[in-house]
Amino acid sequence: MDSDYLDNIFEKAVFGINLIKNRKTLTIDYVPEKLPFREEESKTIAQVLSVVLKKGRPSNLLVFGKPGTGKTAVVKNVINRLKKKSTEHGIEITVTIVNAKTANTSYKVLYDIAEDMGTNKIDKKFKVHFTGLSMGEATDRILEYIKKNNLHVILVIDEIDSLVDRNGDDILYSFTRANERLLESGFISLIGISNSLTFKDKLDPRVRSSLSEEELIFNPYTVLQLKEILNERSQLAFNEGSISQASINLCAAVAGKENGDARKAIDLLRVAAEIAERERATIVIEKHIREAQEKIEKDTNYEVIKNSTTHTKLVVLSILKSQTGMTGDVYDIYISLCKIIEHDTLTQRRITQIVSELDQLGLITSNVVSHGRYGRSQIIKIAVSSDTIIDALKDDPYLSTLL
Repeated sequence: MDSDYLDNIFEKAVFGINLIKNRKTLTIDYVPEKLPFREEESKTIAQVLSVVLKKGRPSNLLVFGKPGTGKTAVVKNVINRLKKKSTEHGIEITVTIVNAKTANTSYKVLYDIAEDMGTNKIDKKFKVHFTGLSMGEATDRILEYIKKNNLHVILVIDEIDSLVDRNGDDILYSFTRANERLLESGFISLIGISNSLTFKDKLDPRVRSSLSEEELIFNPYTVLQLKEILNERSQLAFNEGSISQASINLCAAVAGKENGDARKAIDLLRVAAEIAERERATIVIEKHIREAQEKIEKDTNYEVIKNSTTHTKLVVLSILKSQTGMTGDVYDIYISLCKIIEHDTLTQRRITQIVSELDQLGLITSNVVSHGRYGRSQIIKIAVSSDTIIDALKDDPYLSTLL
């Protein structure tokens, strides 16, 4: 194969126009020192955690908010400041941060906690192996390590709702009850970060009461707030004169319309800049923002649907085909589609769970409509274009015949 065209792409990357001076500032992992419009939330978290500087145990804290509202960034920012202050005063604290969605399973969450805490590097009897231990044994080893070393632990579980959705709340029960076992030999305080405002409803009442000793809700950013956030981020990220104010305004308007998601707004800036650089443009303009929006929406939704399970695809198709969007109608269509392709059906309860997962992914919208004394019904609608769904399903050997 002639690779000249590949060399040409790489040459352009090396010698082409660079609109971005600091690409790290446009990534999801970047945590800026200044977090606009989150001063009150930062103060609340700092006040909860400040008890650790008095060698006391901070309350467990649940942080709620939609994606892109700054929850994780604020928590990490406050914790970084806390660690610096504790070092200044000679107070030892152990901070462990894990992402439950990335970890995927309960055991992997425990393994990540052990790795981050350092139990796997110090003593073999506290080691949590990548596989091979029971959940109870892995938890015991972590807690015994904390007890033996008298550690003051702040454990942050990001996307904690994902952990409970997939694996239940057994881990949370163990950690919220851990201090009864540790007594005066160290402690563990838990910060849970959730994208779901109804997360607590899924918890065992005993876990709920212990976990949510304190709560904090992050509201979505407004368009004006997003504009200021993007202006500040653009100064860090772009070379002077490399992006127009109109582009930043459009980016803020797009993200503001979609639940005030700052993460999506920043991602939109990054993709738009990359498109502009490929075109060898000297400035990011509104056209690039619109192209980036189309690319992000198409790529994300397409990939999610295409790589879903067969039953999830069937549910998406059933919602698309439904005239009313009512759950009963969607389930009836789902059953009929399963019969056509000779596929076993799932229970209505499991289909309801799949609908909830699709809602969290933003692929559908779900609203409860009241019918007065006749009760309430859930109306489900597709939130992505039908073309995207058809493109994602057309190559599926089972479902292509249903389109």
